[in-house]
Amino acid sequence: MTNKKRARRERPAEPSSFPALPFVSPREHGRAHYWTVPPVGGPVEHYPEAERTGREYALQFVQWLQANPGIAGMGILGWIASDIDYKAPDRSGYWVGFFACIECLLMERGPAF
Repeated sequence: MTNKKRARRERPAEPSSFPALPFVSPREHGRAHYWTVPPVGGPVEHYPEAERTGREYALQFVQWLQANPGIAGMGILGWIASDIDYKAPDRSGYWVGFFACIECLLMERGPAF
């Protein structure tokens, strides 16, 4: 097998420090689950609190990414987006806050708190 064929099959390793973020949980097999949040009504009581928590998660994610610049471009934001259950209304505040904060950071306005 040529190196070219072997390189296409190999995927980049999952970052080992990434699962330390509060919204990431390990799985027994395969990659971690990149969006694990409790339902509103549990430790987070209301939608605004979940939204605030989502913004905090975004800031933690960006800080982590800045501390690990070699990982940028691996598609981790896509992993997060693909693991979100958009049909779970008791968890929607988290992802709304997360992506709103990411949008503000992309526009260099800073997080909207």
